[in-house]
Amino acid sequence: MNKTFKNFIIVFLIILCSIASSFLYIQKYNKKSSVSTLEYENYKGNTANLNKVVQNATKDKNKRVANNYNNVRYSRGSLSYNTDFYNEYIKNQKKQKASKKIELLDWNTAKNIFKRDSKAKVIDVYTHKSFNVQRTMGDNHADTEALTKEDTKIIKEIWNGFSWTRRPVIVEVNGRYLAASMSAMPHAGLDSKPAFVTVDNRSGGYGTGANLDVIKNNDMDGHFDIHFLNSTRHMDGRKDPQHQNAIQIAAKSKES
Repeated sequence: MNKTFKNFIIVFLIILCSIASSFLYIQKYNKKSSVSTLEYENYKGNTANLNKVVQNATKDKNKRVANNYNNVRYSRGSLSYNTDFYNEYIKNQKKQKASKKIELLDWNTAKNIFKRDSKAKVIDVYTHKSFNVQRTMGDNHADTEALTKEDTKIIKEIWNGFSWTRRPVIVEVNGRYLAASMSAMPHAGLDSKPAFVTVDNRSGGYGTGANLDVIKNNDMDGHFDIHFLNSTRHMDGRKDPQHQNAIQIAAKSKES
């Protein structure tokens, strides 16, 4: 065997070993990565796109994702791994989680967040069902009304009809989540009459007086009560123990 052939064999073996080492390194790196993401270049998409891409990628690690988002390059075969992309996703998720922290706020603070005429989503702590409301009046606590017939229907499903029973709820308003308590008994109003005019036979046995029903055609006569920490009743200016207990339960719950 001449010298030239021997040198050729040596060089060939060196190249072969280098290729094998590179392949083993790539396989080892892929196994260490805990979450699969898509390889991308100059990703400028918004958080919604980021969530969709990662969620699609994690559904099946062995399949290509069919969706195509701006500035995202898909690798062939298996999904590739990109730490920066994943870190951006986790950062956004942590921000969203932090923003959903349930706040236990005194009524003097809460009333300036859940202001008069402001709309909110109410989430029942026990069933996780939600409905839309509007605070229409109230100084000692939030006098509130369902926005639509469908919202009233959901309220009755949760409370098994109209009821004075206090239940822990979360009031989602302006991106914040406030611990609260709600009773679902409409009172002091008639849906069929104009707001604030004097009427007889107001709901809840309230007799004659100003019609405290602002939102019309919602299948609800009058308004119901939502209490916050240290809010009080209109009839005697005192805190309602059952409402305050329910508020504490809401504060310790997890929004969903």
